[in-house]
Amino acid sequence: MSWIRRHLRRNEPHAGRLPDLDFLALVRDALEEVAPGCTAGAELKGNSLLSPQGWAVAVGPAGHGDDRHYDLIAFPDVSIQPDVPCFVDCVVVVTTARDAAGLWARSAGACMLELLYGREELAEHRGPDDEYGVPGWRSITSGVLAYGLSDRENLRLQSALVEADVLREIADTFTADLESPWFNGVRVFYGGVPGAVEAEVRVNGERHEAASAALAALGLPEPTVFTVARSFTLVLPAGSGQEGHGHGVGGCGADGCGADGCGCDCGGTLDPEHPGFAHPLPHPIGELSPAERAERVTVDTGAMMVAQGVGNFLKVRLPIRLDDSRTVVHLAWVRLAAEVIQDYTRRVHDGALEGHRFEGMLGNAIEPWGEELLQAPVLLGGQREAADGSIRPSEVLDSEHPLLARILRESWPAEFVLGDRDPSPARS
Repeated sequence: MSWIRRHLRRNEPHAGRLPDLDFLALVRDALEEVAPGCTAGAELKGNSLLSPQGWAVAVGPAGHGDDRHYDLIAFPDVSIQPDVPCFVDCVVVVTTARDAAGLWARSAGACMLELLYGREELAEHRGPDDEYGVPGWRSITSGVLAYGLSDRENLRLQSALVEADVLREIADTFTADLESPWFNGVRVFYGGVPGAVEAEVRVNGERHEAASAALAALGLPEPTVFTVARSFTLVLPAGSGQEGHGHGVGGCGADGCGADGCGCDCGGTLDPEHPGFAHPLPHPIGELSPAERAERVTVDTGAMMVAQGVGNFLKVRLPIRLDDSRTVVHLAWVRLAAEVIQDYTRRVHDGALEGHRFEGMLGNAIEPWGEELLQAPVLLGGQREAADGSIRPSEVLDSEHPLLARILRESWPAEFVLGDRDPSPARS
């Protein structure tokens, strides 16, 4: 069962709207309580809280409500240009501004930090087939938080939303409107006073009428005194999942390769008939120290990596034909321009990847040719969705690099390509 977050207890009336930077200072303090150390070096500038780790939180222009509302825009990675992915959530000062900042930090803020660091401590990861997930999508959810005049009513309303499995029950009303190829913010809000209960679902900051109506129709209990419950969830394309959360990317795509134990050195043993090698990191990221890597890598889904000041990388399939009819498959990385990787994820979400062609630069040395192939331009082709719902890696189809073009077009002696790495007893 999904877990329930602790609720607010204080009842002091709010004392008027704070300036944006003063409220963000409270957000910073609240995030630090949620994840100690996460705000180290963060600065308050303009209308934003800016972290040297690449994330930011800004107060946006008022979109609805009165001066008690703060519309907060979270930017998990400001280095992704030109269109920086973000999500929006709002909080209302019911008791104190500090409580409101804490509510955001433990819901939307916790989801942002979990997206970045994947600790599985700050929010829950759910796959597309999870009992409490969003069918067909990955999700990171804060759990249900509540506040009001009665601890007993808080717990009653929280438990009711958890047991109703709200997002799964109403998913068919809003998933068609999840437009971002990166992540989509979904906020569920339910509660109020007896006789005046509000049920609202916001998708990417906008009230979603069909989902709100579906939430109201679930028959959730009406509170007996003022009580509000809410949850925040980041909903992501299933094909962009981290390993262990959702389908993610399947096997290497070689003949006989599956998502698990594919025999291509990407989780199973090296197969004599289908040899292959997985490169765990792009070469430029592998050259970073562990400390630099922890600081710069802001996205790592197992199939996609983004590192500040280094680049955006996608895992792809590089096939090399041998003269004995076998094919060696390298699961290597390519560097993609920001607009190219955004288009790729959008196509994954829309199911429009098959037949797509796009360009990048090879991000690994490939033996036995070594670093001569680093930065070689490549033409890639999109792969269709596999039978199990995973997305097979795109394949290197061609290159303007003379050597890489030959490697792709010709057959090569197995002894030259594999040497003593050949897993076949007859050939080793």
